[in-house]
Amino acid sequence: MVGRKLHVTGPRSACPNHFFRPQPPPLTPRSICFLPNFVYKLHNPLRCCRITRFECPPRQVAPSAPRRDITAEFTEAASKLRTGQLVKDETFTLFEAVGALEIMDSKMDSGYIAPGENQAQALEDDYDVRRELTPEEVVGLMDQLLCHEMAWHMGHPLSQTLFTSIYLDKLLSPVPRTMEDARFDRVPSESTLVSLVLRAYCLAMVKACDYVHARVAVEYYYEEEDFVTQLYNRNLLSVFDGSHFYRLLDQAVAWVDEQKDIDKKLKDAIRCRLLFRYDFLAALDQDLDILETRATDSFTACLSHLDELKESHSLGKSVPEAFSLKIQRKLASTVPPRPIVHISHEDALAHSKRLCQDAIDIVQILDYRGPTNFKTAIWTLMSRKPQPSVYIRCLIQALIVSDMTILGAVSVKQFLFDDLAELVLPCSILLEANTDDVELPSDPRFQIARHMDGFVKRFAQPFVDSVRCSCLNRCRVRRTVCHTVVDWDSLQMEAEELDLQLQALSGEPPLQIGGGEPTYSYPLSSWAYHQKLTQLRLILQMGFELAIYSPEELPGMYWYLSHICSTHLGHLDRIRTFMVAARRRDLTSTSNRAADASRRASAFHKSFRCLERLTTHLIAVDAFAIALHALYVLLARHKILPSASGSDAYSTDKLRYEIRMKPFLPISLPELVPFEEYQREATLEGDTDSTILERASKAITEARKAWEATLSLGAFIEDPSVDTQTPATAIEADWQRNIKDTMRACIGASIAIEMVKKNLSTEKKLELQVTIAEIGTKSRWHDWWSVPQVAQKPAP
Repeated sequence: MVGRKLHVTGPRSACPNHFFRPQPPPLTPRSICFLPNFVYKLHNPLRCCRITRFECPPRQVAPSAPRRDITAEFTEAASKLRTGQLVKDETFTLFEAVGALEIMDSKMDSGYIAPGENQAQALEDDYDVRRELTPEEVVGLMDQLLCHEMAWHMGHPLSQTLFTSIYLDKLLSPVPRTMEDARFDRVPSESTLVSLVLRAYCLAMVKACDYVHARVAVEYYYEEEDFVTQLYNRNLLSVFDGSHFYRLLDQAVAWVDEQKDIDKKLKDAIRCRLLFRYDFLAALDQDLDILETRATDSFTACLSHLDELKESHSLGKSVPEAFSLKIQRKLASTVPPRPIVHISHEDALAHSKRLCQDAIDIVQILDYRGPTNFKTAIWTLMSRKPQPSVYIRCLIQALIVSDMTILGAVSVKQFLFDDLAELVLPCSILLEANTDDVELPSDPRFQIARHMDGFVKRFAQPFVDSVRCSCLNRCRVRRTVCHTVVDWDSLQMEAEELDLQLQALSGEPPLQIGGGEPTYSYPLSSWAYHQKLTQLRLILQMGFELAIYSPEELPGMYWYLSHICSTHLGHLDRIRTFMVAARRRDLTSTSNRAADASRRASAFHKSFRCLERLTTHLIAVDAFAIALHALYVLLARHKILPSASGSDAYSTDKLRYEIRMKPFLPISLPELVPFEEYQREATLEGDTDSTILERASKAITEARKAWEATLSLGAFIEDPSVDTQTPATAIEADWQRNIKDTMRACIGASIAIEMVKKNLSTEKKLELQVTIAEIGTKSRWHDWWSVPQVAQKPAP
């Protein structure tokens, strides 16, 4: 609203019911509050921005009433209101608000035809799709269509992208019954460049969109947020087989090669675009068949064409008149008309390149090498910046679970059992018992198998969904985990009840830990608790990535992250203690055959390796969180930590703590830390500056060593039973880059700590300038680690 004038307008001839109030009195803050014709919510009265206006029911007015500019008066009156104050007439009801909607406004109603406007001119464009096009115009049209296609992939609706093309409108409306009907005009054009070359390109592009739409529509996605699947009552040629489009593209390429009167550079440009369309269509056509073929040739070929597309883009000539907003009037849409979305050719090619590269790298996750390796690969691929496109994420969702199998090779039950074996139950009778081997109901093994089948039915779906959750957009990942962690709290209690029933059946002996009373391992509930703690830590760390926390909250949030990590480390120590005891019993057991000893030793070795990796990673996270917590406490204590503008006017520390801990409130274990204890620990109450500095220095040193150890362990757990390991080069490189970015953040934290230590040793008051880098900037080394940049304050 800044810089725009507010006018009280008279009635429109097309809508005589619009009211007008002639010569309203001067506006004052009090008169604004009681204006019967308007209700405003003022978000910033000093700038008059974001004013929402609702009009009351229409009144009969004089048609000759003049206009009057009220901008200055309204601005003066609004400046006297408080920020955030709601100005509302108490008699303005919901019924009146709904009745005030304008349905004959060209901004709101795509079917509105102004007085004097010809209906045919309003709905149809004068552009002739049969007209001759130059080769330059064909190249330009192909590039424009590619930009609109990639804009659709980015999440913009078809009504603002591809469906604004007059050529595509003629192809799809009316719905073609045969491939011969799918022409720009039902009468063939005399121009072969249009009727064959451009037509083949457009048809192949529509079919490619059909493949993408079919994949995305059946997976988890968020409408208007990730992707818009609305087709506006149009058909994307889904009834036609892909072979028709490949044949048309081959004919178009052959015709282009035969032409002698077209410049060679233009011929190569058109040919390159046709070949790109052919390879892109073939790549999307493959879909889930990649599980069998493992072929990436088509996507690789697409990448090879992108450089030539970029170089030859300057040869094209844009045809803006071939795209029109009037087509929106013929689409089945419930939303107001929206402008055409334009993205640059460079952005379109960059998105295409990322899509193709991500699709190529998908092959590296198709070889199942255990649940831990599988989850690491999925999370690493989904954490790329920018995040993979919605088509890639939906394709991976389908690959994770296809026909009740993981990667088309491992059953969901086996996937769950493999994860249990890696973490808590290597070579356990609980996983090996099978009703097919033992048919006697009184046999303990039969009863164990029955109980475990019930466990699978209850836990398999939540466990698989926790893996698929990483394929959502980053905001939805955190939001989903905040909900599912409550379900896992209930699942843990169910698993504990099942553990009690299995103790007697499995004959597990109790173990005395630390001189206390004998206790049991509770493997299933321990596994569920591990999953829950992992999700709690993810909620906190993604809060930093999504910039949810204000600067004054950072000390407390890093302390709580450290608290969750220390709780998790204690739980892993308990699991390791019982696993060591199980290994000792396994070595002394006389029932084990010698031939089976190697397999059992390998299983225990893999579990110990898994625990070692988890422990090393948690130690690194814990130490880094402790260091940043101590550093931020010092900066806040000396009042040099930046704060959110005006935050104190709307909240307190206790209110902020309650809202941040909302996902943790329903959790029974670990218990939520009371605010008083949190406040005491988060502010390091009672500790001197020197003590806090020493704490930060020791923690950051330990963190750097732990992250180096994490990097040396590698991205994936090696299976000792397999002689050769297939390296996931691209994904492993992404994982290593992520760890190295964290190590760079550690170095940055070390520099900041030393800067604070140097100033504290010479001055009683810190004369420092603190900057917290924003997400996505180069100075933000890692999204999960908000390291402050500390510098000497410039002299006045």
